[in-house]
Amino acid sequence: MISNQIYRISILVFALFGTNEILAYDKGHLEIFKKDKICEECGLTKAKLSKMELQGANLRGSNLFRANFYKSDLTGANLSDTNLGRSNLKQTNLQGANLQGADLTRTDLREAVLFEANLTGALLEDTKLIGTVLKGAVWTNGQICKDGSLGKCIQ
Repeated sequence: MISNQIYRISILVFALFGTNEILAYDKGHLEIFKKDKICEECGLTKAKLSKMELQGANLRGSNLFRANFYKSDLTGANLSDTNLGRSNLKQTNLQGANLQGADLTRTDLREAVLFEANLTGALLEDTKLIGTVLKGAVWTNGQICKDGSLGKCIQ
């Protein structure tokens, strides 16, 4: 009886607290990325990368779920085929970035700059785009967003 209760409590404690470590980023991957700005197919879930200079970074195929890039500069970055679901990219500079095939589901892109970024095939379900600069961006369907594309792509 007591061992059964201990088992149940252990499972509950693991469910409440243990999953944060499992779902957190790989510290080795983060160190490699911070040093070289290259980390293809890395595990950087919940990584804290706000206000960083990451121009030309290569994160192709990486898991960036719930990562925080608030006010970072990702100009010309390769973010193709990444999972950026629920990430914070508010006020981030993504000018000329490659986001082809990226999952941006429920991502915060408010007031971000995506001028001439490539979003071909990207998933934008419930993505926050208020105030986002999309002029010249290649939209999910391959069409270029025209002048005046602010918060939505005018084709």
